[in-house]
Amino acid sequence: MARENYDPESPYGYTPTAWVCILFIVLFSVSGAIHIGQAIWFKYWVIFPTLAIGIALEIIGWAARYWSNQNILYDPPFLQQIITLIIAPVFFSAWCYTILGLGINRLGQQYSFLRPKWYLAIFVTCDIISLILQAVGGGWAASASDPIPKTPTNIMVGGIIFQLVSMVLFTALAFDFILRASSGRQWRHRQSGPFSEQGQGRGQGVGGGNLFPEGEEKIGEDRRDTRGWWFVMAGTAICSLMIIIRGVYRSIELVQGWNGYLISHEVYQDTLDGIPMILAVLAINIFHPGFFLPRRQGWKNA
Repeated sequence: MARENYDPESPYGYTPTAWVCILFIVLFSVSGAIHIGQAIWFKYWVIFPTLAIGIALEIIGWAARYWSNQNILYDPPFLQQIITLIIAPVFFSAWCYTILGLGINRLGQQYSFLRPKWYLAIFVTCDIISLILQAVGGGWAASASDPIPKTPTNIMVGGIIFQLVSMVLFTALAFDFILRASSGRQWRHRQSGPFSEQGQGRGQGVGGGNLFPEGEEKIGEDRRDTRGWWFVMAGTAICSLMIIIRGVYRSIELVQGWNGYLISHEVYQDTLDGIPMILAVLAINIFHPGFFLPRRQGWKNA
């Protein structure tokens, strides 16, 4: 290993605690294994390009922090954990967008300000932009010599803040939808015309495809199944809130710089990034759609 890959002192400002790193590796691994099992059992393939990738990045990130515990002056694991742990939540938010779209189709599009396909189009695009900014900034930072220049750091901050703003907007729209669906207050522009329930069937998804297996077309009208959707949306709400908490922390951390107070104190990384992210994925494990909604009969559009 080249000597230029070594720092004269800890790039963290501390040595990551081994047992904390191992604990998060185990927790994310267990949650990830459960998610994969739930995806296969309940036939939700969307878990693989969203939650599964995000959890894998979390495991890599915390493994890199454990690697740093074993070799604190070696720079690559420090940069590896920064990049992976910053990018991972993007994939968790993609799951939230997808589930809200399914819920709107099921509970009634007249209660949503936007049609489901616009949630996916707008917020997934925001996620992609955020991912690109964070990846470019992180890659630049990883290849830069010490001290890391401000420009790649600013790009990473921009990506995180962009993700944070889009997540707050998404949460506000999702909360409005839940309140309206609970109280029966429809948006006026949804009560007639092409945006109404009559204009687009409850079971139809983006491009007119059916989001649910045959025989489930009247789920939204069944009180028991509607109640099930509230549990699913509760999991989505918890996940979204945890992503926002973590986004606020990361934004402040990077604005302070690589030698700032937050980044040089381990407790903030553990409590404002690690804990919120594990709570986010565990909430979806617990409030998984497969537990509360009718069983899917196939993988199509799942």
